[in-house]
Amino acid sequence: MSSIVHYECRNPDHIRAGSRRGIGGTVIHHGSVGYCDGVNVDGAHRWVPTGGVPIEYLYDGSPAVDGPGTYRANDGALVHVRPSAGGKLLFEVDGGRFAARTDLHVGVKLSDDPDWPDTKPVGIAFLPAD
Repeated sequence: MSSIVHYECRNPDHIRAGSRRGIGGTVIHHGSVGYCDGVNVDGAHRWVPTGGVPIEYLYDGSPAVDGPGTYRANDGALVHVRPSAGGKLLFEVDGGRFAARTDLHVGVKLSDDPDWPDTKPVGIAFLPAD
């Protein structure tokens, strides 16, 4: 059963501090549960009433893309993430029904290699023998 949160911290400095993704961050505020998503923040919260929502509604629980590699999308397609020349990440979708430009939910990371699986034919070298 999830916690029902009645106040959410909307301090811009706390929002920019990174997400704790629902782990910790709950406090008692005016006798009700409050939640601050910021990591390593000070006590200068700006509380906004939520009306009472489950804590999962207040943070993004989807897996994060942590860098180059190959990921599996929710529809089964492979997503290859490569660094671009400008220092940003380039996403390439390999098949699946979301291969066209649309929303894509990336799941588990399969490999740190953005070219995984390597489908190039394997070359076999033959050495002359007597």
